[in-house]
Amino acid sequence: MALAAALACAASGALLVGQIRPFVQDASRWARSPILPAVLSGTAGLGAAALADGWAELAAFAAVGVGSSLLIVIDLAVNRLPDRLVAATLVALVAGLLVAAATAGDWSSFGRSLLAALALCAGYFTLAFISPSGLGLGDVKFAAVVGAFLGWFSWQHVAVGTLLAFALNFAIALGVLLSRRGGRHTDIPFGPWMVAGAILAVLILGR
Repeated sequence: MALAAALACAASGALLVGQIRPFVQDASRWARSPILPAVLSGTAGLGAAALADGWAELAAFAAVGVGSSLLIVIDLAVNRLPDRLVAATLVALVAGLLVAAATAGDWSSFGRSLLAALALCAGYFTLAFISPSGLGLGDVKFAAVVGAFLGWFSWQHVAVGTLLAFALNFAIALGVLLSRRGGRHTDIPFGPWMVAGAILAVLILGR
């Protein structure tokens, strides 16, 4: 099942590269190629298969993996998280988790997922309001996706994933500063580190 999920997600990532290109027309060639979305999506498919408990969870995790892969490419290329892709990823994830909750009768996890999405989105909005140069509105909206995913497991996952995202972003910013490849005001995409923090939280805490 893991191989099938990886291949299906990789194919989806490659086929959906057309959703990326309108946003990265002026970026480097790598951002317009289907290779990186396919590799990231295929890796996400493997992770989804390893993590999922049942087909509904697999579909939800695979969907958020593919959607996040596309968003990572765009964010790395142009420092942007487009609304329509964030919304599509969130809808696919919530729909999949709704089916998973209905199938397993696990409504507490689904309710926590929705609350975590709202809470993390509100938290990011507060930070963006306090320091507009630190977070963009795309990060605020994408926080709902990350919150919904991590909230499915526990509040501890939400807290750890969030802290790790900021820690990773700080480490990258510090590295850029020390290497003199940028300054204090250099824009660093935050979306990839939000995803990395979520992945690490699941790896550290398990389900």
